[in-house]
Amino acid sequence: MRRAIVVGVNEVGIFVARLLVSNGYDVVMISRNEDEARVGKGVPAYVYIGDPTSEALLVKVGIDEAELLVTLCDDETNLRVAELAKSHGVPTIVVLNHDKGRYLDKFIELGVVVIPVVDAVLSKIANYLKFQFKQLLFSDENVQAYYVVISSESPYVGRSVNEVARKCNVAIPLLIRDGEVVLVKDDLRIEANDKLLIVGEKDSVVDCVEKIY
Repeated sequence: MRRAIVVGVNEVGIFVARLLVSNGYDVVMISRNEDEARVGKGVPAYVYIGDPTSEALLVKVGIDEAELLVTLCDDETNLRVAELAKSHGVPTIVVLNHDKGRYLDKFIELGVVVIPVVDAVLSKIANYLKFQFKQLLFSDENVQAYYVVISSESPYVGRSVNEVARKCNVAIPLLIRDGEVVLVKDDLRIEANDKLLIVGEKDSVVDCVEKIY
C-alpha cells in the first residue's frame, strides 16, 4: 500500500488524510502536541506526536517509504519538513504557504508543490463569483501564454516588469492598466490589478504565474 505522511493535525489535515485513505493510501499524521492530536481522534490514520522537523521522527514514521508528504503547519516548519522530505527522496511534496513574500520563492526553488493560502482563497472566491484572476490563452507542447490579474497581495507589486520577466525566464510584452494596453518599457512597474500577458516555455510560465499572481 502507498504510504503518505500528513504533517499537521488540523481541519485541513484531517480532510486531506481522509481523502488519501479513501484513495488507497496508508496514511500517518504528525501532531506537534497532545492537544492537536486530540483533534485527529477518529481519523483513519495513526497519529505520531513530536517535532515534525526532527529527521529521526520522520524516519520513524516512514519517510523513506513515503510516496507523498503534505505539510500544513507554519511556513518555517513546512520549509524544514519539505527540505528533509526532499533529502529522503519523497517524490511528491505538497506544502501550504502563508507568507508569499517571504517563503514562496524558497518553496518553488526547492521544487515542491506549493499552495499559497491567499491564492486558494482567491481561487475559491473567483469560482463562485466567476472572476478570472488567471486564464490560459494558448498552450502546446513547448509554449504557453497566460493572462494574469495581479492581486494586491502579490509580492511583485512595485517590481519592474522586465526584471520579473528576466527572473522568470519569460516574456511579458504588454499589460492592461485601467482598460488601456500598455507596452512594457524598462521603467514600467507592476501595480495591483494590472493584467499581464505572460508568454514563454511552459514550465517557466507556470512557475511565473504561481509566483506573481
